[in-house]
Amino acid sequence: MKKLIILTMVLNTSAAIVSAQNVDKMADFAQPELVKPFTIKVSPSRLDSVMERVKNARIPKQMPASEGAESNWETGMDMKWLAGLQDYWINKYDWRKQEKLLNSYPLYKARVEDMDIQFYFIKGEGKNPLPLVITHGWPGSTFEFFDVIDPLTHPSKHGGKAEDAFTLIIPALPGFGFSSMPSKPVNGITTARLWNKLVTEVIGYKSYYAQGGDWGAGATILLGHNYPETVKGIHLNFFPGVPVPEKEQTAEERAYFKAGEEFRTAGMDYWRLQARKPMMPAVALNDSPLGTAAWIAEKFWSWSDNKGNLDAVISKDRLLTDIMLYIINDNGIDGSFWYYRGAMTEMKSSWPGYVSVPTMISKYPYDFAFTNAPLSVAKRGYNVVRFKEMPKGGHFAAMEQPQLYVDDLREAFRDFRKK
Repeated sequence: MKKLIILTMVLNTSAAIVSAQNVDKMADFAQPELVKPFTIKVSPSRLDSVMERVKNARIPKQMPASEGAESNWETGMDMKWLAGLQDYWINKYDWRKQEKLLNSYPLYKARVEDMDIQFYFIKGEGKNPLPLVITHGWPGSTFEFFDVIDPLTHPSKHGGKAEDAFTLIIPALPGFGFSSMPSKPVNGITTARLWNKLVTEVIGYKSYYAQGGDWGAGATILLGHNYPETVKGIHLNFFPGVPVPEKEQTAEERAYFKAGEEFRTAGMDYWRLQARKPMMPAVALNDSPLGTAAWIAEKFWSWSDNKGNLDAVISKDRLLTDIMLYIINDNGIDGSFWYYRGAMTEMKSSWPGYVSVPTMISKYPYDFAFTNAPLSVAKRGYNVVRFKEMPKGGHFAAMEQPQLYVDDLREAFRDFRKK
């Protein structure tokens, strides 16, 4: 009986500590009633179902690559590589270990308009950490940034100075991860509005900064364009360019637009399918974890600076965890396709008009050809205060080159801290 009383007291004390910690965390928000702490916890039955389908998946016969092609990836997938990923997934990958990692930073869901937005909120060290919203793209996720979170929020632990710290807000796009599905396809305009409300109304910052690549760059651009009174500066590691009349183009600009058009012709078939016929790949992939993995992994292969060895740039554990975030939730990979459809229904152009807020652009050499615009193009549509060509890296900058990404952001935002 005495042991039972002591155990009860210990449990009650532990519960009180957890409750107090939650109250303390909720005090960080202007509208705590709209925010709930969130923990990723996949049920054993769902995880078993996923792994059973991975084990039973049949890998197709490899189609010969075209004459002169460097590898079988030219066909869309190297089946030997995929078989290796399948084997690793079954025998070595540990979702529970990765799940613990995903829950290692403060994670929440906030009610914004009619949506539940999943987001990480990590406060930086020092007296005045800069609030920064970082937005992912496709086929990335909030997990893209896990290698840079601590160096950005606690730079003094990673060779930097405390005065370079950021407070990070890292939300999952609508329909991605554990953010709820929208009632209809949406894209950057809706996302920017939701993000601005999340940061200014729910969290409570009067002003902040934004950063992004891929779809995250689109949302970041629209944050700067539509909400200049609260967004004081933006940083892009993916720059979609600005339309320039052909007769006004310089030789350098003509070369850029030609390369961009060639990329759109040869490398954007997936985009057209996901935007124009999204339910077709949704049905094909939604019940096939290995199919989803192949669909996503091909983009990591094609869009990263990997020199023919994807594993050397992004480990199988990192890759599979990103992939799992398109599988183990209710949205599935098809939730992300709604965002592509939204580009057709909500967006008229990737450039909304002149962006007056200070804009910083970092060009990673192995990103899409149409993102490698020269400075002259950027200045036509943006208030460019910093333009940097990175020495290496591709589409997934924070995953591929975390140290370069961290150093770049510290340097880029240093001038804003003086104001």
